[in-house]
Amino acid sequence: MSISKIQTGDKVKVISGKYKGTIGVVTTVNKHRISKYVFTKRITVTNIPQIVKYRKAVNYQGESYPGSQTYIDRTLDISNVSLITEKNEISKSKIDIIEGKKVRILKKDSTPVIREKIVKKTEKTKELK
Repeated sequence: MSISKIQTGDKVKVISGKYKGTIGVVTTVNKHRISKYVFTKRITVTNIPQIVKYRKAVNYQGESYPGSQTYIDRTLDISNVSLITEKNEISKSKIDIIEGKKVRILKKDSTPVIREKIVKKTEKTKELK
């Protein structure tokens, strides 16, 4: 079984894009299939603002539907983030077998990757008049 270099609970730093330099914890990892053998991974990170989707109020066939605001988590490609050490330095990781288990180790200081507990952002919906 393979092990991913970046998993939920990892402390990461955004290295490219609009939110470059932002440090946060990975909340979800989504794997999407592009074609039969090609996959892409997208992640959500804390401290990156959510996307707001607005829905207009509508009167349709005698019934009225209120408008709403929905907050959706913003996703980033997994190649735009990198793991960081406790001193907030960017580091690559390698996978070693210790006591019969696969363990991810940071190359910069040879310490195992510590996964933090996650407080998930919930999708909010606010109804407007």
